[in-house]
Amino acid sequence: MESEKTLAGKLEQHALQGFNKQITRIQEAGQSLYHYTGLTSLMGMIETNRLWMSKGTFLNDSSELVYFSGILKTVLDKMQVSDKGNLWGMFIEELQQTLDHFMKEIEESGFEVYVFSMSQTEDSLALWYNYAKGDGYNIGFSAEELLEKINHYLLETGLLHGLVVYSRREQETILEDLLMESFELISGYQEEQVTSVLADHFFSVMASCAIFFKDATFKSEEEYRIAIISRGELDGKVKFRARNGVIIPYIEVSFEEKLPISHITIGPKNNIDIAKSGIEHYVRSKGYDLETVTVSKSVAALRY
Repeated sequence: MESEKTLAGKLEQHALQGFNKQITRIQEAGQSLYHYTGLTSLMGMIETNRLWMSKGTFLNDSSELVYFSGILKTVLDKMQVSDKGNLWGMFIEELQQTLDHFMKEIEESGFEVYVFSMSQTEDSLALWYNYAKGDGYNIGFSAEELLEKINHYLLETGLLHGLVVYSRREQETILEDLLMESFELISGYQEEQVTSVLADHFFSVMASCAIFFKDATFKSEEEYRIAIISRGELDGKVKFRARNGVIIPYIEVSFEEKLPISHITIGPKNNIDIAKSGIEHYVRSKGYDLETVTVSKSVAALRY
């Protein structure tokens, strides 16, 4: 019979591959994804040819990871109705215990999530206000090129990417399917082999879903996320930056060549006349062709 280590590896692979199959990807050729940010971050990423991925608990919506616990409780209540024997009972009990400690342990353990958020919306008033304070910038990336470049990280680093899910019904279905597949995977093992590996596996499933599940009130953001889940493998790679008076932990994903930028938009609150020419001069100096990287001013109307 296979060892607990082998089972843990199978469950880890299932958590990543199974979730990747559930999440919708950008399919349309020529589509762009937009990252709303400040000038310091924009210049930092262009200077280094790296994406800056912020630690999950430091995202603007501090309730994101909390929201997921309600989804899991609903799914857990539904699954508790079934009776599939002793192994099922242990599975449900371990799931309940992991839920009870999820928020506390994701803060205190080495389990960390880093996220790079983008949107399918090019010029959103809400996104300008929430993520760039109106006077920031957004970077338009060629979705096809960007995702092609990061795909080789998928299984090596626990990297996930896809559209955020806003439908409560769809969220519950995705989570329930993942958990049922997990139970099928362990069904050939003895209970004592399973108990030692389930907690870590449930954390992987929970973290993956928590990253990509948001309340329907955020649907207008049309968010696409790239996320890396780590259990300490990123020690020594975490950097820090200041944003709105707060220190933000982040990691970098490196590109061998220039970032696949297609467009840069200047925020609606930025009324500095030379902002456009300044950005154009800057990106040109970094080797970008202004025939392929366009710069424009937001047409959104902010009122203060």
